[in-house]
Amino acid sequence: MPLTPPQVQLGIDQAHIFAGREFTAFMLNGFRVQIGDFLRYIEDLTIEIPALPRPTLPELRTRFPWIKEEGGIESDISLKGLVVLRLGTVLRPDEPRIDGPEYERRMLGVPALGFQHADWIVEHQDDDTPAFAALRALRGKVYIDFRGLIVVSEDGHRDFPYVNDDGLRFVQRWDWTDHDLDQIGRVAVSGK
Repeated sequence: MPLTPPQVQLGIDQAHIFAGREFTAFMLNGFRVQIGDFLRYIEDLTIEIPALPRPTLPELRTRFPWIKEEGGIESDISLKGLVVLRLGTVLRPDEPRIDGPEYERRMLGVPALGFQHADWIVEHQDDDTPAFAALRALRGKVYIDFRGLIVVSEDGHRDFPYVNDDGLRFVQRWDWTDHDLDQIGRVAVSGK
């Protein structure tokens, strides 16, 4: 699969950051190169989510007034049609964590779910199905990033939605794109 212009530019801009790590991983993995797709599915969990519209900036700002009024949606690559939620990671099995820029680089081209999907999961978490029972069993064990939507706050931070528990239930929150992904983090993606 050819690289997109944003992928090439990110590689050029941040080569000094990841070149050493990539060479080390290349050596540790017996000189095998992993090109592009870092996504690995973790839990054996699938939840069908109906087609949902992407949120508009006014809709988001009604609930989250800290989002910039002009240019508040940096990007929304979240899928619009019917999706099947799968939980994965872009960490290699031997990595305890990766920083935000590396996380963002590895997510390029991944079919990420967005805000509307996170909202739907929170709203339907009590559904009486085996899939939702399996999801509820993950409360307190994982957080789930929905990186299909990136917004910009009034103070310039870039944020994405995620789902975490408040001790009892899943709740939708926001995190900065420069924060790490660690072993308890999951990425919400669409998969078969």
